[in-house]
Amino acid sequence: MGSIGSIDVQELAISKYHDALRERTTCAEVVVAYLARISRYNNRLKALITVNKNALDVARQRDRETEALLQQHKNDHAFPPLHGVPIILKDTYSTIDMPTTSGVKALHSLQTKADAFVVTKLRRAGAIILGKANLHELSLEGVTVSSLGGQTRNPYDLSRTPGGSSGGTAAALAANLALVGCGGDTMNSLRSPASACSVVGFRPTRGQISRSGIIPVTETQDVAGPMARTVQDVRVLFDVMKGEDEGNEATVGCRRDATERDSGTGGGCKRIGVLRSFFAEDGDPEGSIVNQTVLEALDKAKANMQVELVTLSPQSAHWDIPTLISMADTQAYEFRSVFDSFLQSPLIASTPHESLDSIVASGEYHQEAVTPVLHRTLQKDGPYTMQSPEYESRLATIAALERSVEDCFEGHQLDALVYPHQRQLVAPIGSMVQPRRNGILAALTGRPAICLPAGFSPQTASAPVGVPIGLELMGKPWHDDDLLDIAEQFERIIQGRRQPELHI
Repeated sequence: MGSIGSIDVQELAISKYHDALRERTTCAEVVVAYLARISRYNNRLKALITVNKNALDVARQRDRETEALLQQHKNDHAFPPLHGVPIILKDTYSTIDMPTTSGVKALHSLQTKADAFVVTKLRRAGAIILGKANLHELSLEGVTVSSLGGQTRNPYDLSRTPGGSSGGTAAALAANLALVGCGGDTMNSLRSPASACSVVGFRPTRGQISRSGIIPVTETQDVAGPMARTVQDVRVLFDVMKGEDEGNEATVGCRRDATERDSGTGGGCKRIGVLRSFFAEDGDPEGSIVNQTVLEALDKAKANMQVELVTLSPQSAHWDIPTLISMADTQAYEFRSVFDSFLQSPLIASTPHESLDSIVASGEYHQEAVTPVLHRTLQKDGPYTMQSPEYESRLATIAALERSVEDCFEGHQLDALVYPHQRQLVAPIGSMVQPRRNGILAALTGRPAICLPAGFSPQTASAPVGVPIGLELMGKPWHDDDLLDIAEQFERIIQGRRQPELHI
């Protein structure tokens, strides 16, 4: 199911879609096809919290625009970059025409007066907001279960989670319920579900994309970013999403030095550091499957593209994930402050709660799904504030880490690092945590990182095509386009994505 008229929406890419529009396929036909797939599969997958009741009307308006554009541009048939593109948003992106909930039952009726800055850009570029995706409660973990949306299931193995926290977006894209999507990333949240669902998740350099109007977790680590089934579609979405926003200080000036910052390293051989300390240890059965899949993907890349793989010893790159989590992660120190600021901001039209304390007092949240971050950030006395010496110590640790990573890149003359996104297969349903992920390195240093499909674990009864395994590339700050170039080359050689077999 997925074919409509002359076009099949399964594995549809933006360029192919726009070609079909020129051949008189309509946006309305494509939206109807996606809505039919949502109706058929979402009750079981629980990928979406809200479907936009206006999506079909917007599609018909885009069809009228298509006719005008084709008449106006008879030679080049130019479309806006996201013209008619059905897109899924993580339900942290403010939308004036749908509630914005962060997956929390207590916020089921929260309405904003305007779209998030990035959502405005998406609509202006022609996008059709198809719906809002489920996420892990308050974006605080990686298995995508929420009090409002329930447990999202992995389309490749319904007994497993889809990663998270942006797991609803990833599951929807994997199952072809939309063309592209948007997620958020505080520690792993774009790349974890990309790894688990055989899609592409891109965490851009912090400051490339505005976070204004997006429900936050931290000031230091949060980014918004694109998700899709291909790197090319991620790039199209990223080009629309990025840019300065005077309301988000981190983005101001990012265009000014764009030529210098993302001048590119040109063609030629790329030097990629293989971060062996981020692979699973020997003797771990699931970890061995992950290691083998990623190493086989790297062998393909080495044999078929201009790339030099430089194996980094643990001594040359000694970033220990548990230590970084315990000594540098800022979530518990910043969460309450930034979250309450959002709830109390002029953007809010109506909300049943104006503070995190009020939500917790209501009991209308998934108490088993939240992490210790929630309880620590609510402590009135103690270290978990942005005024404490402990918080300053974490910022100093992050600054030292940034220098260490920069020294590694310069010392080995690297264009990127590569490693598995996580050292085990995605967690089963029932688990409330997704351990052994490697995303914190990019999250703390603000560097761009992209996770793309590397392959699959062996097939099982519950996973007819296997469980997806993701490969992550981390690049240089502000050289996001360079990293996307490298990722496209890897994707072309590895060809690691397969469709799920949806027997629902």
